[in-house]
Amino acid sequence: MLQIKPASLEHIPEITRIFAHHIQTGTGSFHITPPSALEMQQKWHELQAMQHPWLVSVENSTQKVLGFCYASDFRKKEAFQSTLEDSIYIHPDHLHQGIGKALLGALIKQCKTLGFEQLLAVIGDANNQGSIALHASLGFAHCGILKKVGKKQGTRLDIVLMQLALQDV
Repeated sequence: MLQIKPASLEHIPEITRIFAHHIQTGTGSFHITPPSALEMQQKWHELQAMQHPWLVSVENSTQKVLGFCYASDFRKKEAFQSTLEDSIYIHPDHLHQGIGKALLGALIKQCKTLGFEQLLAVIGDANNQGSIALHASLGFAHCGILKKVGKKQGTRLDIVLMQLALQDV
């Protein structure tokens, strides 16, 4: 069994390891160098100050972090204050077990409750079919592709844009 709850500072070391794995082995994130635990703590504090949700999925018995997701500002301009961007990463040993759908579903619910109007997915790599399918399964609509805007592992990569309306606007 798993539990979804707000991320806390005690989760940061495991979150940092999960994120580092995906940065080093995949193309879903356009980071080249994984952030340190201190940088992840700073990100956590920043999102807490803005009252943006950051969730973890943990095993009930061990409290091991199986995945995490958060919502951050899409852009730091006033006109975008009701629009967020999601980020979600799952422990490599726990992929394809429904954890991502449970986490992202809970994040969507919190963003709605907080009154945000739009949630965007800015998905690294048009070949990232897992993330694209996850977002589509929760109602995100495909908005477009930015062609070859990133370069990682010697390859030019696209970004897939997806959008979910959280409120009737």
